[in-house]
Amino acid sequence: MTGLRVKNDGFAMIAVIGAIAIITVVAIGGYAVSMNSINESTRVVAESRAFQVAQSGLDRELDIFDPNNIDTGYYPRTGSTADGSFIVDVIRVGSAFADIGGEYAITSTGNAEQGEESVTLRFFYLDLWNMNIGAGENAALGGGRGWNGNASITGPLYIRGDLDWSANAAYEGGPLFIKDGALDVTGSGELGKADPIKIYATNGLTGKTGSVYPDGEVSSSVPDITLPWIDDAYLDEKYDTAIAESIDNNMGSDTRSITTVETDASGASTSYDMALAPALSPRVRVTSSPAYSSTHYKYVGPSSGRSASGSGANNVTIGAASFGAWEGHGYPAASGLHDDFAFDASTGTLYVEGIVFIDGDLMIGPGSWNHGSDNGIAYRGNGTLVVNGDVEINTRLFPDGSGLTPENCLGIVTPEDVRIEGYFHGAIFCNGTVGLYHTSTSFKGTMLADNIYGDLPNIHLEIDPALPAALPQGMPAADGGVVFGGNWTRN
Repeated sequence: MTGLRVKNDGFAMIAVIGAIAIITVVAIGGYAVSMNSINESTRVVAESRAFQVAQSGLDRELDIFDPNNIDTGYYPRTGSTADGSFIVDVIRVGSAFADIGGEYAITSTGNAEQGEESVTLRFFYLDLWNMNIGAGENAALGGGRGWNGNASITGPLYIRGDLDWSANAAYEGGPLFIKDGALDVTGSGELGKADPIKIYATNGLTGKTGSVYPDGEVSSSVPDITLPWIDDAYLDEKYDTAIAESIDNNMGSDTRSITTVETDASGASTSYDMALAPALSPRVRVTSSPAYSSTHYKYVGPSSGRSASGSGANNVTIGAASFGAWEGHGYPAASGLHDDFAFDASTGTLYVEGIVFIDGDLMIGPGSWNHGSDNGIAYRGNGTLVVNGDVEINTRLFPDGSGLTPENCLGIVTPEDVRIEGYFHGAIFCNGTVGLYHTSTSFKGTMLADNIYGDLPNIHLEIDPALPAALPQGMPAADGGVVFGGNWTRN
C-alpha cells in the first residue's frame, strides 16, 4: 500500500507541474496576443488620425487652389491640425488648357503619433465663364439640321450626352468635354483639323474617327459639372438688388438731389450733382404688358413682389420705343451720364448698369430678324438683365465699342429658355435651352445652360476670352474657377 501511494503522489506532482506549464504557456500566449492587439489598435488609431490629418490638408488646399501657384515654388505646403501635421503638393497632369484651367493631382501626407497616411485626388479646375456648357441631363448638342452645313464651334465646350458631328461642321479650339456620351462623327464634319484639340469623352469616339484630330489620347475621365441653377434664393436676391438700386424710384429725374446715392455695378456709391440731373418731363419708362405697378425703374413687375419662378407676366419689348435718359437727352451733352436702364431708339443704344429685374418675358429687337438689313442694338454699361420668363433676341446685340470690357458687358439670366435669331455678344445663364434658330445666327461669349440647341445651317458658336474679366457680378458663378473632383486614392 505504501508503494502505491508513492506512485500516486509522483503522478499528482507531474500533473501539477504540467498544469502549471500549460497555464504559463497560455498566459504568455495571451500576453503576446494582448500586446499585439494593443499594438494593432494603436497602429490603427494612429493611421486613422494620420488619414484625417491628410484629408484635412487636402480639403484646405482645394478650397484656396489657384492654378497660378503651380511651378512658382508655392508648393509643397505644410500645415497642422490638433492631431498632427501634413504636407501637400499639387502637380499638373498633362498640359494646361488655354485660358480655362486644367487637370491636376493633389497629394496630402498626414503624420499623427506613429502613423503616416497619404491621400491623392485627381481633379479638374475650370473657369466656367470661359467655356460654353450644356450641363443638363442628357443635354446632347444638336437638333434639326443644326451643327452641319458650314456650322462651327470655336473654343472650350462641355456637353452631357452624345455629340453628333455631321456634314461640313468644323470644331476648333478645345478642349472638348463629353460627359456620359460619345463623339460620333458623320459626313464631312471635322474637329481639330487646324490645330489638334484635347478631347475628353466618357464613351470615346465613333464614326469617322479619321476626321478627328486629338491632341494626345482621348481620355474617358470627364468632370461632372453641376451648374448653380437659378432658384428662388437667387431670384429673391436679384429682385431685392434691383429695388435697392432704384433708390429714387424714377430713374433720377429732376427731383434727385446731390444727397441721393445709388449703387453702381461694382458696389460703389455715386452721388449725382443736381446740375447734371436729367430734366425730362414727363419721364418715359420702359413699357410692359400688362402695365406694371412698381415705381422702381430697375424692376418691371407688380408692386406686390415678383411672380413665381418662370411665371412673370409683365412682358417687355426693347427695340421700337425709347425710354429713360442719356447724355444729350435728359443729361448734359458729352457728360457721359445715362440712366441705369434706358434705350435710345434713334441710335439703337441700350443702357444697362447693375441689376435690372424683368418679371416676365423679354424680347430684344423686332419680331423677326432680317439678316443683313438690321443694324442692331449696341449696349453700354456693365449690367445683368434678370428675366423671370423667356428671352428672345431678334437682332444684333453687341457691346458698344471694340468688344467686351469691364465697362461694356451685358449678361442675361433666366430660369426659362433663350432664343436667338440674329447675333448676341455677351453672357447667358439659363436653366433651360439656349437655341440658335435662324440661318446665320451667331453667338460670341459664354452660355451656361441645360441644353445648347442648333436648328439651321451656318450657325456659329464662339468663345470670347475677354468675358471672364468683364463679367457682370450679377451673373451666377461669377467668382472664378471651380474644382471638380475625380479619381481618389488612399496610400
